[in-house]
Amino acid sequence: MGTSRIHWLIGLLSTVCCVIGLVSCDRGNSKQVVLYTSVDEPVARPIIQAFEKKTGIKVIIKTDTEATRTAGLAERLLAERAKPQADVWWGNEVFHTINLAEQDVFDARKLPAHEKIPPVYRDSKGRWAGTALRARVIAVSDNLKDRKITSIRDLADPSLAGKIAMARPSAGTTAGHVAALYALWGNEKADAFFKSLAANKPKLLGGNSVVAESVGEGSVLVGLTDNDDCDAVLEQKGKLRMVIPDQEADGIGTLTIPCTVATVRGGPNPDAAKQLAEYLLSPEVEKTLLDAKFARYSVFAKEGTNAINSMQVEYAAVAAQLKLAVERALKILEGR
Repeated sequence: MGTSRIHWLIGLLSTVCCVIGLVSCDRGNSKQVVLYTSVDEPVARPIIQAFEKKTGIKVIIKTDTEATRTAGLAERLLAERAKPQADVWWGNEVFHTINLAEQDVFDARKLPAHEKIPPVYRDSKGRWAGTALRARVIAVSDNLKDRKITSIRDLADPSLAGKIAMARPSAGTTAGHVAALYALWGNEKADAFFKSLAANKPKLLGGNSVVAESVGEGSVLVGLTDNDDCDAVLEQKGKLRMVIPDQEADGIGTLTIPCTVATVRGGPNPDAAKQLAEYLLSPEVEKTLLDAKFARYSVFAKEGTNAINSMQVEYAAVAAQLKLAVERALKILEGR
């Protein structure tokens, strides 16, 4: 083979190697990141746009419907585990996040942001961390003036039969709330509560926002929902008031739930994922969520300054029995 021919082949091989290198670099594109989120898109979008402007990194957002939010995205992450499509998970609750972490969906790497977050709101192995606490609340119609509602137990009052609503507890924060009651009370006491609730024939609706809207328009009088859904209805002049339940000194408290962030194990853009995760866990983003009334309380607040009696349950214990608790409660509520 002639010298010129050898030089030509060497040049061709070098070009191919460069191309391969470029393709490989493209998979680890530092200018793009894929985000799966169950945070309401109107709330998430400005936060993501601010990140894009600040870093020059393009964020591709994947969301889900109200009825399947969180659960649907969690199932998608599991289905893609062998070949991840997402880089970052930003959940509107903590229980599905914990279960995904236990199934090795997330990286076990502690980000600098983790150290600023109290241990109760982060995983000890570095797989996830949370900020911006949302609260489970009771929406009470302005039409209900002769009955004081202060506790979730009040939903079992026979005078409210047929006038109560809650989201079907198969997805989102309602599932976590159901499981938290089983973790707090045990099966027998929790079963008794849901039986008393079932006797009032509650309407099982397609999401927490639908519950709040139904109360605001007066089609039901009382609804178990989230603080952000109540605030959204109040902003639209809906006729309801928001009650933080069980706040007496001896009350069980209400469930407070952090939004959670994790980076996906084997995601296509790990460097950009780390930057986005750090940003989403920042006090700056938490303040935005609080100002938007998506969340109600800060994880960065000094102990005792949030002025709420939170339900004393371990998030991991609730997550561990999420599926069985939901199945148990649904069987009772649906009369099966």
